[in-house]
Amino acid sequence: MKKLPFIGASLFVVLGAYGFSASHGANLNQNHISAFFPKNQVQSAQNKSKFKPDPDNPNYLRDYGFSTPLPQTGKVTIRRSLREFKRNQMFKSCPANSNLYAYAESTNYQVEICTKEKTYNQPKYYLSRAKNGKSSLTITSKDEDAAYQLIFNNNGYTYSIYRDGGGPQNAINAYLEVTRPDGKTIGEALLYLYERPSN
Repeated sequence: MKKLPFIGASLFVVLGAYGFSASHGANLNQNHISAFFPKNQVQSAQNKSKFKPDPDNPNYLRDYGFSTPLPQTGKVTIRRSLREFKRNQMFKSCPANSNLYAYAESTNYQVEICTKEKTYNQPKYYLSRAKNGKSSLTITSKDEDAAYQLIFNNNGYTYSIYRDGGGPQNAINAYLEVTRPDGKTIGEALLYLYERPSN
């Protein structure tokens, strides 16, 4: 199956071990990142073992299989046009003169993709927030081709949204992904994915 990348994440403390929150903290000054780590290990209870290696690629770990319904919705990723997205669900406004291009939500993260200033079809900004409120990340892309594919690079880490295979049947999950400098990728299945129509 051909892979078309899109966005990235992992469980907050567990994800920190995999590179999500850890990379947020590591890049604090260069990328306008705020990250706050809890004193206790409550978050570690968010079962590390739920992320399983892909049978075809041991360097890729995901929480749910391509066709596995997600327990929160009973369905694979729910994909909708951005026209159906309620803007009051945004956790942060896009930068000045920028527009919302896509919104994604996984078990642990919310992600907003915002456009280049005064455009509607060129992504530029990646904004993410942990649902537990412990971390956030903003990336400003200088690579328009990568951003158009919803791939954002941040000091050796790559954040993307894998959204291939939706098709008319919406048959498989999309994923919020983060690839670490060592080549390991963590994919957290998306509950919802709203995108701007291509036309």
